[in-house]
Amino acid sequence: MFNDQEIHIRGAGEIASATACVLHNCGFRVSLSELPRPLAIRRTVTFSDVQFDESTVVEGITGRKTEISNMQAIFDAGEVPIITATDIENLPDNTTIIVDARLLKRTIDRQSADQPFYLGLGPGFTAGKNCHVAIETKRGHGLGRIITEGGPAPDTGLPGELGGETYKRLITAPADGAVEWRLDFGNLVTEGELLGLVDGVRPIKSPLDGIIRGLINPATPVQQKMKIGDVDPRGKSIDVNLISDKARSIGRGVLEAIMQFRIK
Repeated sequence: MFNDQEIHIRGAGEIASATACVLHNCGFRVSLSELPRPLAIRRTVTFSDVQFDESTVVEGITGRKTEISNMQAIFDAGEVPIITATDIENLPDNTTIIVDARLLKRTIDRQSADQPFYLGLGPGFTAGKNCHVAIETKRGHGLGRIITEGGPAPDTGLPGELGGETYKRLITAPADGAVEWRLDFGNLVTEGELLGLVDGVRPIKSPLDGIIRGLINPATPVQQKMKIGDVDPRGKSIDVNLISDKARSIGRGVLEAIMQFRIK
């Protein structure tokens, strides 16, 4: 329906991938860009693992790693092309909209007068200054809200509350090195249970009881205290293969903004 609109999303993590799925399902031609060594942890609902596996599927939609020169073939196959982040400055001229979903949580140095139409997700964006429109990413009453003046709520540094937990649900690296996981997404764990090792010797233990929802790809080197996974204390009530309510709400906010300001 909207296949004359080519939308590029910066990032291929959880929020970026949910946004891509929403737009793809509505008929837009959507591409993404990702770092060579992605930092995403909720990999069952992200396209980021194409950097290691060439293709991956999120809620029935296939994302495929490719070069810019081959994006058209991926579009024609009904799939979502993902390129390496360093290629973004060379996007095809017919890219009409860019969605910055990297969630850097700091001020982005960019002029809103530049083309194409630029949407900024979360802290660091101010509508009319470094983006045309911003989208609220903080959980709460304003989640997914379109912002045309000012910017989203500032970053508090506090992870969103799930099942009554914030910081405690995060898994952090005990040391620098390579991660070796001993379990998989969707596994139920108990507090203190061994989840894996860093460099084969430093144990990674579960911070609480719950379900494994996030695990960084073992091919990505980690640094001490870096976020490398998460345990959702809500347990079996969570389907780790489905996009979260938060991510889907933000994606639909992006869709609303595009329909309101770009589709005539």
